[in-house]
Amino acid sequence: MPSTKVTKDLPIQLADVGSREAQGLDFTREALWKRMDGGMGRKAVQTPVFLANPRQMDYLYPPERLRFLHPEQVRRWAQEVRERREREGDEGEPLQGLEPERQEEYREVVEEEYREVVAVGLYVSRLDDAQKRELLHRAEGDPEEEALRRHAGPAIFLCPERILSWAGREGVSPNLVLDKVYYHELGHALMDTGTTPYQELWCRIVEESLANWIAFRRFSGKEARLVQRLIAGQPPEYQGYLAVEEVPWGFGGEDWERLWEEWRWHWYRALRELPSHWRLHWEEWLFHLRHLARRGFPFPYLLFGVHPEGEPVARLNLKLWKEAKEGGFSQTEQVRLWALFARTLLLRTVD
Repeated sequence: MPSTKVTKDLPIQLADVGSREAQGLDFTREALWKRMDGGMGRKAVQTPVFLANPRQMDYLYPPERLRFLHPEQVRRWAQEVRERREREGDEGEPLQGLEPERQEEYREVVEEEYREVVAVGLYVSRLDDAQKRELLHRAEGDPEEEALRRHAGPAIFLCPERILSWAGREGVSPNLVLDKVYYHELGHALMDTGTTPYQELWCRIVEESLANWIAFRRFSGKEARLVQRLIAGQPPEYQGYLAVEEVPWGFGGEDWERLWEEWRWHWYRALRELPSHWRLHWEEWLFHLRHLARRGFPFPYLLFGVHPEGEPVARLNLKLWKEAKEGGFSQTEQVRLWALFARTLLLRTVD
């Protein structure tokens, strides 16, 4: 396996800062780089990768990133939401029933269960000198100390020990696990446009679902199915990667379907009856067109009455998420809409 210390033939800066298993990862493969589009490739070139051991990763991982939902807890919550909707016609607050105090009974179980499939990679926007010293104190083997000391700015940390262990448990190639984890962390890097209130559950659901969507969309065929198997073993917060293609931000699932059907009705009615009632239906048509366009919908889909779905919707959600982070989530209503979006993602993971 090529040495991680020889990076002149790689498009990125790669350094082993304390892992004994660094030689088990192969960054020289063409497939790793070929799957990237231009935007991801540019971010990869800009962001160095440091290989770290489990003790270093556990030190780096902020406590809020090790708080996970339990699948059984989510199933019970989803059932409560549906029963409340049928009984009261209202689903309540977006994530009501998933408050931290109601997670305590699962806390130790999920932290132990999920640490090995979450704390395998980490994107950080910066490291201070004290963190660098502590990382080197926890290093094993022959760390490239100067690479870490000299670096300032964003970086991605990957844990070879946990990547290899995950691959072994699942019976898949370590290269596939490496690539999935690396793309996921590059997804976080691409979304690093401002404030990330990760202590909030709604933020964790949206951020991790989008990062997994970014990673998943790099693969196709059998590899994509294997990546889905890997994702299936991650916490519920990570499972909305397919749902981000189904519902645009700003609408709950049922609200979106209802509004879309209303829009389609006006669109077809306007076309059918335009000669005789052109002004009335044209004004209705334009009203709905403006309403949806203000929510950020791609104009061609609205103009031709085509239900947007798949990658265009996910890319729109990603764009709006990056803009919201850049703006610092300054508006209360905006935060509520993202919480509603997170609820929709979570509900669709148990459908």
